[in-house]
Amino acid sequence: MGSIAAAIEEQATTTKNIACNIGEASTGVRDANLRVSESSRATEDIAKEIAGVDQATREMADGGEQVRASAIDLSKLAEALQGTVSRFQVQ
Repeated sequence: MGSIAAAIEEQATTTKNIACNIGEASTGVRDANLRVSESSRATEDIAKEIAGVDQATREMADGGEQVRASAIDLSKLAEALQGTVSRFQVQ
């Protein structure tokens, strides 16, 4: 009977150790999931910032195109005014 009791005691100890290891593994998985979640949020924030920079870049490009078009119009107006002014003679 002593060997059966010892075997049962050994089995109980082993089962307790397995349960403890499973608990530790579960905690490790939970911690890893938390870090992945935090990393995911940071990645989303970075993606939003990049989208904002992209939008600002497009707006600046559009603004630059408007400035270029205005400069062309102003240049044409200056040529027209120069032609008009050249018709007048100072006496």
